[in-house]
Order: sequence, then C-alpha cells, then structure tokens
Amino acid sequence: MEFTERQQKIVQMLKAKSPLTGEEIANQLGLSVPTIRADLRLLTAVEVLTARPKVGYVYRGDGHAGVDYTNLYEKPISAIMQPAITIKDDATLQEAISKLFLRDVGTLLVVDQKDHLAGLISRKDLLRASFNNSNPEAILASVIMTRMPNIITVTADTTVKKAGQLLLKHKVDSLPVVDQQAPQRVTGRITKNRIFQHFIEQA
Repeated sequence: MEFTERQQKIVQMLKAKSPLTGEEIANQLGLSVPTIRADLRLLTAVEVLTARPKVGYVYRGDGHAGVDYTNLYEKPISAIMQPAITIKDDATLQEAISKLFLRDVGTLLVVDQKDHLAGLISRKDLLRASFNNSNPEAILASVIMTRMPNIITVTADTTVKKAGQLLLKHKVDSLPVVDQQAPQRVTGRITKNRIFQHFIEQA
C-alpha cells in the first residue's frame, strides 16, 4: 500500500527543501494546517519525516519501505477498538456531563431501555445544551443527542483504513462499533486518537 497523493506531495516537498513548518507546507498545497495534520502525523509516525520543535518538519528518508502496511491499515478494528461508554436516553444533561468528563471521553453513546443504540452526544452537544439551558437536571439526553439514523457506524471487521477514512470524511472524532448481525447493539467504539496510537505502536 502506498501513501496518498497528498502525502506523496508532502514528502517530495520536504525532499526538495527541509525544514518546513506545517503552515509553510499547507500554504504550498493551498490547504489549511488542520487539513494536513493527519498526513503529517502519519508521515512522522512511520519515520519518513521528523518533527523538530520550533523548526518544522524534516525529510528523514524512505523509512516507510519497512512498514508492514497490511498490519498498519488492513487490520480489523476489533483488534484496537475501545469499550463503548454508554448512557441511557432518559439520563439528564447533568448526568451526561458528569459521565463524559469522569470517563474522559469525547462522545457518549446513548442507548434506549433495550440497550439499542439510539444516538450519541458529543462534548460540543453538551456545551451547547449547557449554554442554552439553566437547569441541566430538566433536560434529557434524548433531547440533545444526535439521533439514529444520522450516525455513522462500523462493525468489528471494518479495517483501520476504512474507519479512518470515515472519521475524516464525516469530520467526527469517534464511531460506534455495532454488531454486524444486530446493528442496534453497540460493541465498542473507535476514535481518531486510538487509530493514531495504533500507527505509533506499529512504527
């Protein structure tokens, strides 16, 4: 498996001139720094680039030649996914806020009384709801959550590459992992940070 076209452009750019800051690289590509951040992380993780504080990115060499791409990208997320952090749909906004920060996660998965996936609540959802409501005990999770079917889910056999593509495409930080035979049943979650951690572990 090869790098994406954009990643190859970044490598060629740094081969020609190093160091370059993230902002300089983004400007030359006509993109924003947040857009290329994942590319820079990956290229650094597989040791093609080196990130030097206050200096920028430096071309290190074709270290990717020894990378096991099958293990890096094609591994099923069942091997790296994390437990789902759930909350009932009749929980209050206050309960949701407490659970999210106590468990230190970015998203809560909302389940109904049958433990079926009903929606999800992100940190942004909670902040928005908190600002708009003076009594967090009076608002239920079901009111502020993003509802099914407006949620992108994956199954345990989804590859790391596919999950990463979905996270980027839909601009979300995590995806619920559901049972392939029973799509309403949550079995875990996969996040941007977990995929990045996987890349680092394999580098």
